[in-house]
This record gives sequence, C-alpha cells and structure tokens, in this order.
Amino acid sequence: MDASPHSSNCSQKEVKGKTRANYETQWGRYDERIAAERRLNNSPVADPLLRTIMPLTGKTMIDLGVGTGGFAFRAMELSPPERMIGVDFSSRALHVSKAVADAQPFTDMDFEGVLGDLERLPLADRCADVILSQASFNLLPDKSAGMKEMARIAKPGAKMVLSDAFRARRKCEGEPWEACVAGAVTVAEFSTLALSAGIIISHQIDFTPRVTQLVKSKKWDWPEFIEHRLDYRGFVMFKA
Repeated sequence: MDASPHSSNCSQKEVKGKTRANYETQWGRYDERIAAERRLNNSPVADPLLRTIMPLTGKTMIDLGVGTGGFAFRAMELSPPERMIGVDFSSRALHVSKAVADAQPFTDMDFEGVLGDLERLPLADRCADVILSQASFNLLPDKSAGMKEMARIAKPGAKMVLSDAFRARRKCEGEPWEACVAGAVTVAEFSTLALSAGIIISHQIDFTPRVTQLVKSKKWDWPEFIEHRLDYRGFVMFKA
C-alpha cells in the first residue's frame, strides 16, 4: 500500500527531484565537524534503538538514507560492525559521510557510501545482517517499493531499526514533502506495509517528547515537526 498521493511515475520523479535538491542544498553546508555535532544531538533517539541490535561485531550493516551519517557513525561508535554501507540519493551527503569516515575514530573502520534510490537499491539480495534508517522512509513516494527493497536485501532473520515521523491526522494540502511532512504515514499504515513485505515488528518506542525537545532547543532543525503535530516513533523489526 502506497500512502502517497503521488501515484504516477512523473509525479514521483518530481517529488524526488525537489526533495533531492532540498537535501543537496542542506548537506552542502555540512562538514565533518557539523556532522559530529548532529550525531551527538540525535543520540537520545539513536542510542536506545541501536542498543536493541548490539553487538554488531562481524555484521554487515546498511544505513538506508545515510545522509551525513548520524545514525551509521553513532552505531560505529557504540559497537563497530565488520562493514557499514550507507546509501543515499544525495552526492553531497555522501561526500560529507566520506569525510567523517576518514576522520578519527573511524579511520580504521570499513565504511562505503553508495549513491542510490531507496525504492530500487543497487545492492545484492540478502546482503545485510542489520539495516538502519532514520528520517528517510517518509521521503519515499512509493513506500511499498521501499519496504520490499528493504526486505530483499535483508538476510533471513536480519534485524532492522527504523525511526521516523508519523502522522496522527489526515494530510493537509500544500504540506512540504521534503520536510518529511506530506510523506508521513500513520503507524497503522506503516505496520501494514512492513507485514506485506515480510517484515515483523518486534516493538516500537515513542520518541515524540524527545524529538519535540530537540526541535525546541534548536538541536534538530525541523520546525515542521511541531507545526504539523507529528509523532516520532522508532521500530525494532526483523526479516521473517
């Protein structure tokens, strides 16, 4: 089930193009110092989820929508995997991620940035032991395709942690897609998408109060989150 109103290929391309342009501009202002600060600011959300999938020793971990690596590199700080692959549609974000990977304490860790579309991942079947995704799923016009791709690259029994904004009310016209607003689905819709792809939700964590505080304290530049009264949930899942 695709909860997006953008059903045609043309409109999906337009949504992706606008969203990519927005993030290319945003990530163009980042460097490894700002990325490290962002990683620290987001740790109140990332850490509880990451602890549910540790230890990561010997694992191949894939971050879908890696951006500048806030989730991926936090995982590498807490419990370094054997290999980390970060996929993103923004070349500028991957440039920053590469700079972070080349700095301490990550210089001796295996990180690879891959330019790609989360609805059509340039990755092999059953290549991931662990999958991460933070604030990226809502950017997908075709969420059903994105969930099926997540299931495709996951090994049987692979663990997954995904966090994102969710809506508790109907969409309003004119909401910005690239701010994770127009693309937000309800928890029930997300659960249906996961089950349809063969992904089982183990449990969820409500991070709404934490994210609200991060936004109000300017540690997360996301005013639309409060403006549109979104919820923020983290899901711990596994491939059936």
